[in-house]
Amino acid sequence: MSVRVQHSLREGNTLANYFANLIFDFTGTMEYKNFQKVPIKSKKIINHDKLSLANMRIRHSISTRFTS
Repeated sequence: MSVRVQHSLREGNTLANYFANLIFDFTGTMEYKNFQKVPIKSKKIINHDKLSLANMRIRHSISTRFTS
């Protein structure tokens, strides 16, 4: 048996990134015992991954306008 361990940044693992942000905003306990209980957005991420679709991460920046 061989095992390969590969580090992936949180941003590279969309599902882990989604749950990390979800937990960051929530102060309680979350537990999902089956796939039907998982949030819809995470199901979409899983299905996109199954289909090997590219994930576009778009960063929105706030532009500051200076007025005189």
